[in-house]
Amino acid sequence: MRTSSRAAVGGVLAAIACTLSTLALAETAPAPTGGLPLEALPTQTLAGGQCALFLWARTTPPRRVFMALQDPAVARIRIEGRSVDLPRTAGEGDSVYGHTPIQRFEGEGITLTIKIQMDARSGLVGGAVIPSGSLEYRDAKGWETIIPVAGIVGCQP
Repeated sequence: MRTSSRAAVGGVLAAIACTLSTLALAETAPAPTGGLPLEALPTQTLAGGQCALFLWARTTPPRRVFMALQDPAVARIRIEGRSVDLPRTAGEGDSVYGHTPIQRFEGEGITLTIKIQMDARSGLVGGAVIPSGSLEYRDAKGWETIIPVAGIVGCQP
């Protein structure tokens, strides 16, 4: 009986150790990206007078994966645990708070192209709604991912 009690206690301790190890890994592992190359951006702060375009991937739950400033004209994304700023290299269409419906950003072997519909709705002050769009991400190896997005343009007074 003593041997089986020790074996049972040993088995319980092993199970607890395994559970604790799994919980520790869960706390330190990066958040799952759902197969997307872009990770969620943390909260961003704008300086006074600055306008930014924010895009969320249409995933469940939605994730903020893109931010672009009008001045300086750069986009910010997060890949492999680090934030990357890419300069805007092209823009087409009518500007809404410094942002056009088609924009390209390039650097570090990455090319981002956004194609968005902007709606500066009446009653909305200092911003616009982006009900739909796409973000095309091309990495240094030439792999391309097209991500459906929605978002906003917002300005800090």
